[in-house]
Amino acid sequence: MFRSSKKRAESFLPRATAPRRLRLSQRPASVLLLVLIVVTMMSLTVGSYLALMQNEHTATRYGGRRLQARMLVESGVEYLLAILQQSDDEINRQGGLSDNSELMQSILVLDDSLKDFRGRFTVLANGMKEGTYDDLQYGMENESAKLNLNTLVEDDEKENDSARDRLLAIPGIDAAIADAILDWLDDDDSPREFGVERSHYRELSPAYQPRNGPLTALDELLMVHGVTPELLYGFDTNRSYVVDKQEQKARGALEQADNNNGELNRGIAAYLTLHSLERIETSAGESKVNINSTNLEKLYQDLSKTIGENQAKFLILYRQFGPASKDATGNPAEISGHVLDLKKEAKTNLASLYELVGARIAVKGKENEPGSLFESPWQDDPSTYRESMLSLFNHVQVGEARHIAGRINLETASRPVLKSVPGMTEIMVSQILNQRDSKKGENEGKTRHPLWILAEGIVTLDEMRQIAPYLTGGGDVYSAQVVGYFEATTPRARAEVILDRSEKTARIVAWQELTQLGPGVARSVLGDELENRK
Repeated sequence: MFRSSKKRAESFLPRATAPRRLRLSQRPASVLLLVLIVVTMMSLTVGSYLALMQNEHTATRYGGRRLQARMLVESGVEYLLAILQQSDDEINRQGGLSDNSELMQSILVLDDSLKDFRGRFTVLANGMKEGTYDDLQYGMENESAKLNLNTLVEDDEKENDSARDRLLAIPGIDAAIADAILDWLDDDDSPREFGVERSHYRELSPAYQPRNGPLTALDELLMVHGVTPELLYGFDTNRSYVVDKQEQKARGALEQADNNNGELNRGIAAYLTLHSLERIETSAGESKVNINSTNLEKLYQDLSKTIGENQAKFLILYRQFGPASKDATGNPAEISGHVLDLKKEAKTNLASLYELVGARIAVKGKENEPGSLFESPWQDDPSTYRESMLSLFNHVQVGEARHIAGRINLETASRPVLKSVPGMTEIMVSQILNQRDSKKGENEGKTRHPLWILAEGIVTLDEMRQIAPYLTGGGDVYSAQVVGYFEATTPRARAEVILDRSEKTARIVAWQELTQLGPGVARSVLGDELENRK
């Protein structure tokens, strides 16, 4: 019993499995290993944290720089709005709004001794050569150089023209796409010959409704049956106005397209707009005289001040008596000696100022006296169109409209858009392009109408009467791409804007961000130094 108790007691005592010296030497080694592991883990943690902070710092700086680049774009847009507030004469003295590198390229916003912090913007638009979009230019593009979709259906109903034919003049648009676009725009639910209406879009997944009214953005055309991104924006996928090497391979709707002349580089969007608009005023910025005014006394006074007394008399007589018939009789008379009866009411309104060309007025004489025949001061000859008729169009208008939407700018429109004008032939278009390129800038700022093609004999008077309602020499809505950038850093921002100066205050009507499509053009195109613009 004593022995067993002794054994149990010994079992609770620590066993010495090694000498004391050996046990003491093992403890520091274990602690050292543990310390090394902890230090390594802490080092890795601190290193990872520092790397993370460095990345966060870099990302924050890059984000800040991108935000600054975006603000450079905003500065560029404000700069353009300020320019558009000026008169036509002031703008033309500075070189105009298109193809003007001095006014539109590498504009300094943020100055600094370091290029990394020197911020600029450049304004770009599509360039044109011989009526075809070609490369790019420094400046803005007149939206009246494009076919306005939102006025197309209205003009078709009002003038009994074929809106489909006008769309077919645009490269890439066939009859099916043209009818589908028109069905999307018109307010009825009856499909055209090759078009589709509400029933078609209801069967899609997901289903949606057609607009049946004016478009709000060109991108909305992507919802129209048959319109693809390739067709809408063409080969220039990054919207840089230049087809890069990686963009030259045809795809989608462009695979079978013939693009030898580059008409599809920017797709159909290059030829279409929703915003073309012009204010009706004289070249001096004043309101025009309404030839159809009912107050003949005031009309005579206003006309006398602007176009001369004799011409004013003829217009008043035309309003009172109308055009003379071919068999009208009377003695030819000088209008300078005729005394007007301004109490006599007008019985004739003019639909076009071209009615006055070659017109005659027969005024009955008093009792037992022969009547008088007055010849129009505006005859069908080039000198008339270059001088007196030019003054008439500059000061007088038919009606009281202060704005007109949808007319085509004869000076800046491309070949396809000119061909879209009803009554415009291929021969006319070629002659217009040749003449306007050889006399570029000659009429700029002098007139806001296309009377010169009649003076140059490109069209006859009857042809001019047909195409004139669709043409203008002006337009007050402009589009451009504004690129904000720093001289020596990567972040760049760009946006496409549409600006309207048809009212007293210029305003932004559309803004589309393009930064997500990449930098666009090379830095050498944008320009770095002010000296490069000299």
